[in-house]
Order: sequence, then structure tokens, then C-alpha cells
Amino acid sequence: MIILPDIVFFDISAIMAMLVIASLSKTIGEALKIPRYYILLYYASILIAVAALADSLPSELKLSISSTISMVLRCLAGLIALPVCLRYWKWLISEFLKTEG
Repeated sequence: MIILPDIVFFDISAIMAMLVIASLSKTIGEALKIPRYYILLYYASILIAVAALADSLPSELKLSISSTISMVLRCLAGLIALPVCLRYWKWLISEFLKTEG
């Protein structure tokens, strides 16, 4: 029986969220004529998948891969995804502030 660490389930949900946001960003980008930055979200989801794969390896194989490396991959994916999402979705923040003020 394979027991996956809890963070792998978080990784799966983060990958799914990035894929949905990438798809929506593609649609918005085509309408607003924004360059294809959404492709970076696909690369970020690949980084998270690699980190999840590294964390789900059996303990015999995990000795050569530090858990720090998988966390660095997750952090790098977040650092890639944040500016890309802000490029496409920053208008939501201004719209939210208009309705609140």
C-alpha cells in the first residue's frame, strides 16, 4: 500500500488550479491582446508535479533527493505564477476596491 504525504494532495489541487487559471488567462489574453504569458503557468504546474513526484518516492530512493529541493521547486513555481496571474487578473483588484469604496 502506497501512502502519499499530505502535501502531495495540496500539490494536485495547486496544479489543477493553475491549469484552470492558465486556460482562463488564455481567453482573457486573447481578448485584451496580452502576450502569451499564461504558458508560464503550465511550466509552474510542471515544477509542482516534479516536486510532488519527488515527495512521493519510496524512502529508499528519497535519500538522494532532499525535501528542501522539492520545497524550492514549489516556491519557484509560486514565484513564476504570481506575476503572471497579476498580469492577467490585476483588474479584479481595482474592480473590488471600486465596489467597496
